[in-house]
Amino acid sequence: MHASNPMCVSGMAALAWEVPDEIAMYARTGTDLVGLPTAKAAAFGVSRLAELLDRHGLGLGYLVQPFAAHPEDQEGWTRQLAALAAAVRDAHRLGAGVVYLTSGPSGHLDWERAADLFAARISPVVQLARSLRVGLAVENTMSLRSDISFTHTARDAFALAERANMGVCLDLYCCWQERGLAELVAAQREQIAIVQVSDFVLGTSSFPSRWVPGDADLPMQQLLAEVLRAGYDGIVDAELIGPAIEDEGAESALTRSVAWMRSQIASVKRQDQNRR
Repeated sequence: MHASNPMCVSGMAALAWEVPDEIAMYARTGTDLVGLPTAKAAAFGVSRLAELLDRHGLGLGYLVQPFAAHPEDQEGWTRQLAALAAAVRDAHRLGAGVVYLTSGPSGHLDWERAADLFAARISPVVQLARSLRVGLAVENTMSLRSDISFTHTARDAFALAERANMGVCLDLYCCWQERGLAELVAAQREQIAIVQVSDFVLGTSSFPSRWVPGDADLPMQQLLAEVLRAGYDGIVDAELIGPAIEDEGAESALTRSVAWMRSQIASVKRQDQNRR
């Protein structure tokens, strides 16, 4: 049931690494897939990246493109949308099934107006993505990141995705305490393109501060199990960044994260089989 969930590691843990060293490191973590920022992949070169991934036996799970232009910055939005369209084409060439993004800030607009404007603006890229069989997904973020997003709950991410005919990158770190999350995930499972996991030490007031899943205070084991039991069989991604990851080292932290993800998925599968 859950054996098909591919493991992925996010490039957020190694933003400063040179791409050849980064991809070689990811191969040593035991992951199946990697996720990279669109700008980093484009700067390295799509053909070179494809060869590098193939050499190390890895696939590209996704590219990520944050949106940050103010709603009134038409030129900024034009540049963002052009970059997103280029990312969709690159993802298609690299065999990645998803490009995920943030919604951008809302400025002075209320949520509904910002969502309608976002959906209208992104529509041509959604059509391009569909023609190339690449999924677009919007991420739920912490309200602290209102500079790049007005979508701060899983419920709002699903609502925005429905407006824009997109999927959702569900970051459990950002919605772990949301009311009715398990029921929401079960109802909207088909919209989920990526599930991201990491951990957090309660009381931490500096950001970004993520920990390896299972190392800190979030009920990540339970959260992931709920997503899997809803029938989700897509990418499970470790998104790590912050001082704890830097202190341990990206390779060690990601290796432990991949092992944790595989263990949790295997555990859920065993439990489901035992219930039959």
